[in-house]
Amino acid sequence: MDKQSKDGMWADITPVGLQKKNREHGWVFATYTEFSSEREDKCDYKVFLFRNEDRTKYGLIEYRAYPYIDFRKIATRVVEEKEFRESLLSSDPDLPKIWKRH
Repeated sequence: MDKQSKDGMWADITPVGLQKKNREHGWVFATYTEFSSEREDKCDYKVFLFRNEDRTKYGLIEYRAYPYIDFRKIATRVVEEKEFRESLLSSDPDLPKIWKRH
């Protein structure tokens, strides 16, 4: 995750349109946003974050100068598509620390 992150804005994300069999999925989702005016590089920055309830697996997608994205649909893909989810998992040691703040 971008090391400039300090005082941005968090938002919880809830998947939409989940199949009934996936509604008890055990994943938690959020976005973290910093606007260009808050950053040294003057670029908008947003990261889609997720973790399991046990806090043993963490994943993310980072965006700069991002267009509108329906993060609820990305969360749904993370729940329903194991290969997609696994491609986003990260061993970044900062992720558990970041989630402690949210």
